Amino acid sequence: MRVYLRGRDGDITAALYNFTDKTTYLYRPGIAEQTASIIKVDILATLIWEEQGSADPLGGQDQEVAEGMIEDSDDDDATELWNEVGGSQPVSNFDELVGMIDTAPNTMGYWGETTTTAADQIELLKYIVLPNSLLDNASRVYELGLMENVVGSQRWGVSTGPPASATVALKNGWVPIVADDWQVNSVGYINGFGRRYLIAVLTNGNLNESYGIDTIDGISRILWSELAPSKEPSRD
Repeated sequence: MRVYLRGRDGDITAALYNFTDKTTYLYRPGIAEQTASIIKVDILATLIWEEQGSADPLGGQDQEVAEGMIEDSDDDDATELWNEVGGSQPVSNFDELVGMIDTAPNTMGYWGETTTTAADQIELLKYIVLPNSLLDNASRVYELGLMENVVGSQRWGVSTGPPASATVALKNGWVPIVADDWQVNSVGYINGFGRRYLIAVLTNGNLNESYGIDTIDGISRILWSELAPSKEPSRD
């Protein structure tokens, strides 16, 4: 991956948690980037955490909005749920419980300008994928299901490399910071063919959206290949 990245422009940081050896691997750790739309995973997790103890957790209207926010990356839906959870402070409170020590939700309402690190995104994904004391099983399965059903046009980044039969739950984010400087991010959970891992890649300084996508696609292909078990399961 390092050899590949020598030929790529931009500011790139990444993290990977491998379930096989229970190890987290970091590339340029500690660098904070804007979340763009990957914050939507955090918004939904906060909402579920707030609502799961109620008599009617995440009613039908909220479910429809949550689907739009995660599956279609609808910004209006994200703003609606950001406001519903109470804005930056409740999200910050949830993040603190998760252990996201380097994530700072934007206090002015611009949720996409929240800053985070790749390592913090891995911690959040762990709470969505693994049993824990904050999110019950139904909540985790619900959010993972939405992330597995992202629309086809947004299935790039960490979903590149794994075959269609692998399980991939992801959320991408992309936004122009200034002219010729795009923030492009991708986070997700991959499971299949002897591999099971969490991955977060955050990039900025991209000339355009496509360039950032290509960078993350390349990283994801390499990691999928390098994490192959010594003997591949049959694909017949």
